Amino acid sequence: MKSIRMALLGSVLLLFAPAVASAQGYVTVFVGGNFGGDSGVTLDQSISDTSKLDFGARLGAMSAGIFGGEVDLGYTRNFYGQGTIFDSSNVLTVMGNVVVGIPAGPVRPYALAGIGLIRRTVNYLPAEGLTNVTDSRAAYDIGGGVNFFVGPRVAINGDLRYFRNFSTGNVLLDLSDAKFNYARGSVGVTFRF
Repeated sequence: MKSIRMALLGSVLLLFAPAVASAQGYVTVFVGGNFGGDSGVTLDQSISDTSKLDFGARLGAMSAGIFGGEVDLGYTRNFYGQGTIFDSSNVLTVMGNVVVGIPAGPVRPYALAGIGLIRRTVNYLPAEGLTNVTDSRAAYDIGGGVNFFVGPRVAINGDLRYFRNFSTGNVLLDLSDAKFNYARGSVGVTFRF
């Protein structure tokens, strides 16, 4: 029992140990809300409706806190809601981003842009008589955020991103000339390693 406590204490101390000044890897876990565009809700509505929370993680690296790259994975259950005409719906995003940051002490703002995939899955209620749809399209994202470091290796993260398909959408889900899009605001915890 004592060795387990010592291992836990050692793990916690490693999180707050001084970081090396070279390239830094990081992982961020986040939770947020989708709003605007095809989400059909405002930011206030998104925050109030916890059934549509977006959650995920980012894995990346920064060189001297200025240039870097990351992979962002986000998932939203019930993106379009549930119980009206939809039995269930979800949106999965996988994006590779280029990140440019400002290493300004414990407060580190950044901007990013990248490309990847947006996958939407919609299951209609049986009474609607419609075919279930899965739509995967190439997409891009652009955004930014800030990390507030509370220790050398741990930060509170605030992030805002805009997602949009490159091509027009699925004829069952979108207007013929519309490109699926929405914004995501999130908060999370970043761990540097």
